[in-house]
Amino acid sequence: MIVHIETLHQQPQDFSIDIPADECHLPDDVGVSSAAIHLDIRLRRIQEEITVEGRISARLEMACSRCLRVHDEFLDDTFELMYLPQPVVKHGMDEVELEEAELNVSYYDGDTLELAEIAREQLLLLLPVKPLCKEDCAGLCPSCGQDFNEGYCDCPKDVGDPRFAVLKSLLTPGTTAGM
Repeated sequence: MIVHIETLHQQPQDFSIDIPADECHLPDDVGVSSAAIHLDIRLRRIQEEITVEGRISARLEMACSRCLRVHDEFLDDTFELMYLPQPVVKHGMDEVELEEAELNVSYYDGDTLELAEIAREQLLLLLPVKPLCKEDCAGLCPSCGQDFNEGYCDCPKDVGDPRFAVLKSLLTPGTTAGM
């Protein structure tokens, strides 16, 4: 959904929309949204500044980072954004130093705001670093791939790195290190 900036006034305008997941253009490796992304937002414009307050909720199918099982991850959070017009960049300026207050500011270019882009940004910020199917997921056996949530395998548990086998023999009782 596109909001035309000239239609915004000092009085807040509320929107409650469902954005189809394909309009948010989420990266393929993030997960698949099985339902629309719900966005409740309040937009207010004071001169050139646009404030956005909202809540986003979505359900994504994601792979567990321990056992690779696909599960539903529910994302729900509030956010606040401030938009200013895109500053004019002068030719010959290589670097621009940002003030601390400018770190929480986004910029719009033109006369519209794309709500699907706002939803995309907020979803990417909400994604878990390590999605888990459950808090106590036991993961997979590194040798045979057995899912430890379903049971354990007979693989040796303390194999260790074969490159350190020589060092391990130095710790074995009865052996002496050549000095």
